[in-house]
Amino acid sequence: MSDTVMRQWQMLRMVPRGPSKIGTTDIKQGLAAEGFEVTQRTIQRDLEKFSTIFPLECDDRSKPYGWYWSKDSGTLDIPGMDSHTALAFYLAEQHLAPILPRETVKQLSPHFLTARNMLNKLQKETGATAWADKVRVLRQGPDLSTPDVKPEVQHEVYTALLLNRLLDVEYKPRGAKETKSYTITPLGLVLKNGIFYLPCTIGDYTDIRLLTLHRLLSAIKLDIPATIPKSFNLDNYIASGELNFEVGSEITLKAIISRDVAFHLGERQLSPKQKLTEQPDGSYKLEAKVLETSELRFWLRGYDEEVEVLEPQELRNKLYESAKSLVSKYENL
Repeated sequence: MSDTVMRQWQMLRMVPRGPSKIGTTDIKQGLAAEGFEVTQRTIQRDLEKFSTIFPLECDDRSKPYGWYWSKDSGTLDIPGMDSHTALAFYLAEQHLAPILPRETVKQLSPHFLTARNMLNKLQKETGATAWADKVRVLRQGPDLSTPDVKPEVQHEVYTALLLNRLLDVEYKPRGAKETKSYTITPLGLVLKNGIFYLPCTIGDYTDIRLLTLHRLLSAIKLDIPATIPKSFNLDNYIASGELNFEVGSEITLKAIISRDVAFHLGERQLSPKQKLTEQPDGSYKLEAKVLETSELRFWLRGYDEEVEVLEPQELRNKLYESAKSLVSKYENL
């Protein structure tokens, strides 16, 4: 495949589905990041040529102009979707659609439709029961709704991350009555329990802050390159426990747990450094090196009488005080 064809194919892949749009400046920067050096005029000519063949449209109501795929256009996939890819998209739709912002689901909907059509076609050809009748994806815990993220905010954040640009944002911190205005350097995006977290630095400060996407009231990508701290690595940041809302350092958790909890932890370890020892009464002693986080405390409380924390003493005391408070609330009914 020639460099020109590869560049044009990459260019077409960068164009979003409407109502999102992308300008030739951002396309030029995106192509440069992939190793393709080309002028904006060449990009403009290519897009105009392809718009006579494909459902590409240009919003020229105001500058900078923006290109986008028609909302009703199909997917442009080479090669076409096979049965395994269709199955992957079907599972992604079932599993991810409930926790992704609506705008993301809209962008993926043509792929989901293609996948469903492919699987339906296979059903007709083979006479087998439809895959949709054979597979279900369930989530643990209550089926909590996902906070809405403004589509225009999501688009600006994603584009800034892709092109490594600064963002001007209006943000309303949790519990605050007034919004804050920041210029931020977005460093990554993490989806956890249906909420998008945005690690970033603010202004000239170098400490890593954590914003939630649904609390961004507005976001505008700036044409200013972002300077990423050399020491920042998203995987290391996650491993540090920041997204588990750390309240202490690493601890050696010792607890007496029921057989059922031990069976659960035998299949899904609490920590790589975990030890389970059966006791004479059929219970188990758990020893594990873990970060002390608010999520760990929440997990321990969730097992009620099936878990008794022995050490560290400070954690045992906190759980004891929490249990006393809970008992007093029920006694007062």
